Amino acid sequence: AVVALVLILAILWLPDGVVPAVKAWLKRRQRPVEEKHHAEVIPVVPEGPRTIGTRHILEVRGAAKRFGGLQALGGVDLDVREGEILGLVGPNGSGKTTLINVISGFYPLSGGTIAVDGVQIGNLPAHEIARRGVARTYQIPRPFVNMSVLDNVTMAATFGGPLRNQSEIRDEALHWIGFTGLAGKEQALPAELNLHERKFLELARALAARPKLLLLDEVLSGLNPAEVDNAIRLVRAIRAQGATIVFVEHLMRAMVELSDRVAVLNEGKLFAL
Repeated sequence: AVVALVLILAILWLPDGVVPAVKAWLKRRQRPVEEKHHAEVIPVVPEGPRTIGTRHILEVRGAAKRFGGLQALGGVDLDVREGEILGLVGPNGSGKTTLINVISGFYPLSGGTIAVDGVQIGNLPAHEIARRGVARTYQIPRPFVNMSVLDNVTMAATFGGPLRNQSEIRDEALHWIGFTGLAGKEQALPAELNLHERKFLELARALAARPKLLLLDEVLSGLNPAEVDNAIRLVRAIRAQGATIVFVEHLMRAMVELSDRVAVLNEGKLFAL
């Protein structure tokens, strides 16, 4: 009974283990009272007129993905124009997240091709795809748990987007921390953030890579109505700054308010557009 109680308490209070918890505690103790650099709070301006170009930022041709005998994608053809917000909908298991995963390089393609801004990226390593202007968020936030908010965003800015010096990378990270409403949380660890803040940390990391194409995987899931409204305004502001967005979402209100077009997937195939 004592061993069981200890295990339960460890799971509740130390989910990452004893050593990471001790490191996080020591880091908080060593944190200076006043930081030299803070992100400025950047107001999210209303979205201006929609300007959708004719050039295709994303071209997917016959994209297929198999996991053994399971075919998750069965030859998807899809084009996304510059400046567009394309919504992806469909039942669970229809292939939405798998499509995001193969575009971002998280999974290799089993067949077909993917081009971003005219450059073939199919089966390139994920870091090379990031260098070519593709960034993404995850449905369940996946920050580096032992790194601060600032370090998480700085890491994304370092390995995504164009090459920059350390000062430029730090300034870029601070800009997007402020843009996503996380100013004042620069030195916080992910475990100190609520779900809404962790979702926006995912956004800040993706935006720090200066993407041409931003892939959002259920960034609104788990948020309350006020947080959803805030997130919708933020996505509009991101598009207003020139990003092309593909997003997966089950919340139909957000899909209707944000999407220029909606693609429907079912059983790994494009059902309607």
